[in-house]
Amino acid sequence: MRNKLLITGGLGYIGSFTAKNIFTKSKKKVYVIDNLSRGNTFAKKYSNSKILDVSQKKTQEFIKNKKINTILHLAALTCVRESIYNKDMYYKDFKSQIKFIKFLKKTDVKYFIFSSSLSVFEGSKIKKNLSPYSNYKLKLEKYLKKVSSRNFKVIVLRYPNIIGSDPSGELGEKNNFISRIVPIFYKNILAKKINLLYFDFERKKFPQRSYLHVNDISNINIKVINNFKKFNKNFYIFNISNKKQYSNFQVLEELSKLMDINPEYEVKQISKKESITQVYKLGDDISNYINYKFKYLNLQKILKTNLKWFEKIY
Repeated sequence: MRNKLLITGGLGYIGSFTAKNIFTKSKKKVYVIDNLSRGNTFAKKYSNSKILDVSQKKTQEFIKNKKINTILHLAALTCVRESIYNKDMYYKDFKSQIKFIKFLKKTDVKYFIFSSSLSVFEGSKIKKNLSPYSNYKLKLEKYLKKVSSRNFKVIVLRYPNIIGSDPSGELGEKNNFISRIVPIFYKNILAKKINLLYFDFERKKFPQRSYLHVNDISNINIKVINNFKKFNKNFYIFNISNKKQYSNFQVLEELSKLMDINPEYEVKQISKKESITQVYKLGDDISNYINYKFKYLNLQKILKTNLKWFEKIY
C-alpha cells in the first residue's frame, strides 16, 4: 500500500469500507478527508482523518504538507434524484471538483482514481439525456482525460448500484433513505407503504441493473491502488460490473422474504429509453490489469448484510 494515499470522502459509504479494508489487511491507517455532510464519524478509527472539504484551502495545504502522491477521489454528491431537484447544488459541486483537479495538477499527486457511475449508460451507449448528476460525472471524465499526463495518471471507475453493509453490522451508509433503492424499499415495507415498480409492457419485463456489494467495490479500489504501475497509459475508464443483473422487482421480492413481510407495490409503465438493460460495452476490461473475484454474487446474501445495518441504526 502506498504510504502517501489520500481518500477524499473517506468517511462516506464506499470510502469508510475502503479505509477499513486497508487497515484490516495492512494495519496501516490511510489519510482521509471528509466534510461529514454524509459521512460517518464511527469510521474514523480506521484512518487518519481530517474534517475538511475539497474546496477548502486547508485541504490544499494538507495535501502539500503530507506530500500525497495517490488519491482515491470519492468526495462528491451522489444522488440522481436529488440532482434533478437541486441542480444548483450539483452544479456548485461540479465546479468545486474542477477546481480541485486543477490544484492537484500543481502538486506531487501522480495517480488519481475517480469514482464515476454506470448511470451514464443507456444500454451499451452513453445516454443523450442525462440527469445533472450523471451529466457532471461524464463531463468530469472528459476533463480528466484532457488533463491526464505521464505525471498525472488517471483511472476512472464507473460504479454500478452499490448496496450492502458490513457483515459484522459495524459499517453501512448514512442518509441513504433519500436515494438508495434498498433502504427505500426497507422503509416502505416496514411502514406498509406502496413501492413503485416500473415495467416495460412492450418488452414484457422489468429493466435490470448491476448491483454490487460495497465490500467488493472497496476491494477493487484497493487492487487498483496497489497495482497502479501495471497501468501504462495516462488515462483509463473501467466499467465495474460482475455481469449479473437484477430488476427492482427481484430486489423488492428478496428483501421482503428476508423481512417476512408481504410488500405493497404498484407497477407503472417505464419510458422506452429507460427500459433497456445496461450492458456496459464501452471502456477497458479491468480484469486485464487486476485479478479479483467477486465475493458477493448472491442477491439474498447481500441484502442480509443490509438488514443487519438497518436494524442497528433505524
